[in-house]
Amino acid sequence: MIPFNAPPVVGTELGYMQAAITSGKLCGDGGFTRRCQQWMEKHFDCPKVLLTPSCTASLEMAALLLDIKPGDEVIMPSFTFVSTANAFVLRGAKMVFVDIRPDTMNIDETKIEAAITDKTKVIVPVHYAGVACEMDTIMALAKKA
Repeated sequence: MIPFNAPPVVGTELGYMQAAITSGKLCGDGGFTRRCQQWMEKHFDCPKVLLTPSCTASLEMAALLLDIKPGDEVIMPSFTFVSTANAFVLRGAKMVFVDIRPDTMNIDETKIEAAITDKTKVIVPVHYAGVACEMDTIMALAKKA
């Protein structure tokens, strides 16, 4: 068997897991989360890093940080998990679904521009099954809109 993803083991893992479990802070504002956020802020020169325990929480936080309001339009692929839409529906946004590419199952970047209106607030690409969307094209469209 060819190992697909073998994580490094350095010997401190069990102690760190025990410390996290006994602290009662497996996610959120626990010590390990803070250490990781601080490390990322330093090494990626970011003013603030906010870690979340799930994609759902990340999308909900994104909707808040983007100040999504009722009537804003959010473009996303027609094939995605429901929490992709729910995060923005909770803020009152209107979903605009764009068809996917059959070869990648990702949003069809050639159909996004036709979906953009003056009410479009954000494009939410979803990278299906580990296949990246055409982000250069999507980002160019987002900057133009």
